[in-house]
Amino acid sequence: MKHMTRLARSAAAVLALCGAATALAVGPTTAPSSAPADKDLGAEIQALRARLDQLEAQQKDSQARLDEAARQKEQADIKAQIKLDAAHHENFLDLGSFSSGYTNDRFTIQSDDGRFVLRPWYHIQIRDVTLWRQDLKSGNRDDVENGFEIRRMKIGLDGNMFSPDFTYFFNWATARASGSASVTNSAGQKIGTVSNSLGGVPILEEAWVKYKFPDTSLYLKAGQIKDPLLHDQIVSSRYQQSAERSLTADVFANGDAFTEGVTVIYDPKSFVRTEVGVNHGLRSANTNFLDVPTNFFDYGVAGRAEFKLFGRWQDYGQVGAVGVKDPLLVFGVGTDYSEHGHSGQTVAVADGQYADPMGLNFYGALVDRYTNHNFGIATQSATGASISAPSAAVLNHATNEYSLLGQAGYLIQGHLEPFGRYEYMHLAGTAAGSHNYFSVITGGVNYYFVGHRAKLTGEVIYLPNGIPIDDGASDTLTSPNGRSEVSVVVQFQLLL
Repeated sequence: MKHMTRLARSAAAVLALCGAATALAVGPTTAPSSAPADKDLGAEIQALRARLDQLEAQQKDSQARLDEAARQKEQADIKAQIKLDAAHHENFLDLGSFSSGYTNDRFTIQSDDGRFVLRPWYHIQIRDVTLWRQDLKSGNRDDVENGFEIRRMKIGLDGNMFSPDFTYFFNWATARASGSASVTNSAGQKIGTVSNSLGGVPILEEAWVKYKFPDTSLYLKAGQIKDPLLHDQIVSSRYQQSAERSLTADVFANGDAFTEGVTVIYDPKSFVRTEVGVNHGLRSANTNFLDVPTNFFDYGVAGRAEFKLFGRWQDYGQVGAVGVKDPLLVFGVGTDYSEHGHSGQTVAVADGQYADPMGLNFYGALVDRYTNHNFGIATQSATGASISAPSAAVLNHATNEYSLLGQAGYLIQGHLEPFGRYEYMHLAGTAAGSHNYFSVITGGVNYYFVGHRAKLTGEVIYLPNGIPIDDGASDTLTSPNGRSEVSVVVQFQLLL
């Protein structure tokens, strides 16, 4: 700005001198001429013009420096933005900012836009069990077993990736027992066994992803999933009413019933939802692609439909009435067909659940299993699945088995909950001389410190005629003499 002012003043001076020179040039002809004065005036004009040129050059140089400074600043801003974009796009993912906190009773880490969500959790059940079996030992002496166990210790992750439409769920549970592994020679012949300690080792239970097709009510689910069969079996062990799910679920639906497969889900968030798919069979968790005899089943197909007469679907994710806001009534039907070599096994169920805000709740189920070539009864224990050898009367024959289940509870002021359950089962394929018909009577009480997240359970399981098969998952063991059996369970559950 100073250069511009000086330039303007110099220009004005030059113009004034030029005007004076002109006036002198055209003045009276009678005025005497003065050559030295003209020379001085011309020199001054030239000096002023030189000064003007110098000022113009200085102005151009100053403007060039300003332009260069602006260009360098622009380049610096571009480099800073590139670095910022590179940080945000690391691994080709623009994750944005993240936040964490306790949301909806869950610890949550998520991006600000909600496209990425991570919810870690853990689940532990500390249990003391006393098992009494009548006249089991020689001399008609009773057998009593007692001890503590970590019935479940699970860790897991769930949430969504890239979009709320793409969800995932992973969890592992620690094994409860040790076992042994066979040692074979180069010809594949067994030559001995070695100790195989699995106690406390994490074992994969569920690992699946689910995608919701945009603008539809359809979902695709794939991975190691729960077989969509029986409500009692589908509900997580975190949200059961009793310390353990029913023996019916263990015997007929393999407890949690994890299997590898793919399902299609229709869920319009209204009164009905369905799930149907193909899998590796009812007892196929953590298996490879091979068929029988490497794995228990060759393949399976399964499906379930649920019908909500009233209530909220979110209250149906448990057996009980904890946190129920509105009366709930849901009926469901399901089926699974699993192929075992040349034998096929079909399980069909019908169940229903009612719960209300007053704390009253009921659950009932009818389960039927048809096997066209009976190969024995498979059960799930702490050490894995096993098959009892059937009697000759039913081996490789078509058989039909069933179970009736009824369960009820009443939640008092949100904390204290007495409950009871009755099961009646008819099995085929049990060991020769065992009782195929038996009842299971369970009674107990829950105290919810903080809902299912902190719960103390005490229950008694009474089998008037024992049970013809082992079911270590429910802390009941076989009573081959048909005498009575009692299991007393005290359990504390903590869930984060």
